[in-house]
Amino acid sequence: MKVSKSYTRLLVKDWKACFLFYKDVIEFDIAVKDEEAGYAEFKAGEMRLAVSKRQEMAQMIHNAEKPAHAECQDTVVLVFTVHNLEEEYQRLTHKGVQFSVTPMNNPYYGMKTAYLRDPDGTLIGLYEYLV
Repeated sequence: MKVSKSYTRLLVKDWKACFLFYKDVIEFDIAVKDEEAGYAEFKAGEMRLAVSKRQEMAQMIHNAEKPAHAECQDTVVLVFTVHNLEEEYQRLTHKGVQFSVTPMNNPYYGMKTAYLRDPDGTLIGLYEYLV
């Protein structure tokens, strides 16, 4: 299989809140925005991060009759490598973001990490390599 582009798409309950979070808080550039359809794409380094309404996808794949939410452990984490984790931590904290795990060194992997969640509860890891 040859892949020309790759996307990560978050299927969210509250599209508007998640759209504003990635636009205004995380400050990703918008590549595509269709508010009526509940779909957006952001430029996230070499990746595109798409955000779309969970119910739209459920209907598209004929899965809308299943429960929209079930309590479970996290099944996905978005990982973004940053140049200065402390700087990003301060910037995001200033914007009101509450971190699940504040910046900590992980010498085993040679990086510093911190974790937060978007408005829909998606786990996000910020990593800075210590090399």
